[in-house]
Amino acid sequence: MTTTIPPAAAERIPDELAGLADLAAALRVHTTRPGLLITLDPDLDHNARASVNLCDGTDRIDISPDLLTSGPQPLYGVLAHEIAHHALNHGDGIIRRYRARVVQAALLAGLALNLPSLALLGLVGLMFGVHLADARRSRLEEYDADAYAVRLLDAAGAPGRRIVAAALADLPADPIGYRLGGWMFGGHPTARARRRTLATGRPARRLRWALLWQHTTTPAAARYGLAATHTRETSQ
Repeated sequence: MTTTIPPAAAERIPDELAGLADLAAALRVHTTRPGLLITLDPDLDHNARASVNLCDGTDRIDISPDLLTSGPQPLYGVLAHEIAHHALNHGDGIIRRYRARVVQAALLAGLALNLPSLALLGLVGLMFGVHLADARRSRLEEYDADAYAVRLLDAAGAPGRRIVAAALADLPADPIGYRLGGWMFGGHPTARARRRTLATGRPARRLRWALLWQHTTTPAAARYGLAATHTRETSQ
């Protein structure tokens, strides 16, 4: 695992966040993913992003520097959430990644070829439907990642539900338009919906199927705690 932190940002990191790399290493014990690169991205507004390097397959997590001043629990919850995205293979599907672009290209080609209005209207409807389907799947994946992050943290000997709840409580408020219905077109549920789902303790709607079909492990709660878990990892 590699952590990349600019010198200017490193000077502002509180002492209690020094265990960030240790936590990431402890969480990755319970995943089957390869190496992990953590970087700071000042363009992210109090947010984080999980992505995969298409050249070498390395997992990457970009974190907003603002999260470094949120306190340890919100930061750890965000880190566990992004690692959960990687563990559940979210966003890895080739068809899902490019189907919206294929439909857009077909629409542009139809305009260039001057296709009948009915055909163009059908392509517009298809593009809209693909966007809604992708947005809904992304929202469900956020619930999955929250639930799996709790399991990963519990397996590392940390209070998973409390840490993830702290991360969700630290989320910025959604715009009123997004809360009133704009979320249907977005890739994230509202912060209120995520907090409510976590508080109910219900299993995420798609997580059971993800664990079954993707052969993702279900980590068991640790018997000893984060420090002992990480010690066992480094001694192997």
